[in-house]
Amino acid sequence: MSTNSQDQEIDLGQIGSGIKNFFNNCLNTFFDFIFFVKKKIILIGILFIAGIVLGVVIDKKHSYIQKMILIPNFGSNEYLYNKISLLESKLKEQDSAFFKSIGITNIEEIGKIEIKPINGIYSFINSKDNALNFEFIKLMAEDGNIEKIIKEDVTSKNYYQHELVINTSKAFKRNELIDPILKFLQDSDHFNKLKTIYQENITAKIAINNELIKQIDELIVSFSQSKPSGSVTISENSGLNGIINKKDELIKENQYKLLHNVEYDKIVKDQSIVSNQINSSGLKNKMKFILPILFVFLYLGFYKFYTLYKKQLARINS
Repeated sequence: MSTNSQDQEIDLGQIGSGIKNFFNNCLNTFFDFIFFVKKKIILIGILFIAGIVLGVVIDKKHSYIQKMILIPNFGSNEYLYNKISLLESKLKEQDSAFFKSIGITNIEEIGKIEIKPINGIYSFINSKDNALNFEFIKLMAEDGNIEKIIKEDVTSKNYYQHELVINTSKAFKRNELIDPILKFLQDSDHFNKLKTIYQENITAKIAINNELIKQIDELIVSFSQSKPSGSVTISENSGLNGIINKKDELIKENQYKLLHNVEYDKIVKDQSIVSNQINSSGLKNKMKFILPILFVFLYLGFYKFYTLYKKQLARINS
């Protein structure tokens, strides 16, 4: 029994001693590092400042992002993606003749052209122009994951808004890059004819609705004048209730069409444009912070390796 107690005391003593040694080693390592930095503070300071200076120089060479939010009209979604795909392929080929033909020079300053849909599943489902979208989503969801379906090209290409992103290595004036691309996207005889028809139909429909609204107003006035009291009582059983509801529908339809007619002046409508936004993604525009720390850590790593190398060399030579 006494032997077991002694063994336990020895084990606890060894554990306590091990913990103490561990913390002592940590403390010694910490102060060794402090004393080392103090000893090498000038060299470390020079490396740190050199990293800042070099980082500032590198960060001065900005890259830029040109962003456009686009709305494809008249069912031109696939057309839009095909046009952007053509631009991407011509850029990879560095086809300067093609880009000059659409009004763009300095294509070597253009890094990447990319288009992606802006997730608008709710506006897609609730679209007045295509009431079957909801049934389409329901049908596809029966055979697969709804989240996957929302992201699939067959669905996402038909969203209302799409973002076109162009990476450039220099700042472009609008007439040097954005305007030529927007003009290029309008170059379709088929969709230009559709645009004209859409606009004419909207104008005609609004005129017809206005005439109907006028007739409804005249009918209400005539009905009120036929009443002895000169007032009209509207109830659910009254025929006027349906007429007034129809007037409200016509007014709302006109408002909707006038609102969307603003977008129908182009095949692909540019809803918003952001030019020459400095690209800060990844490590871009952050080198002034990264390089100083990197230089110091590289020096510390090299110094540690050199110290170990000398120890191993001394061991071999002894």
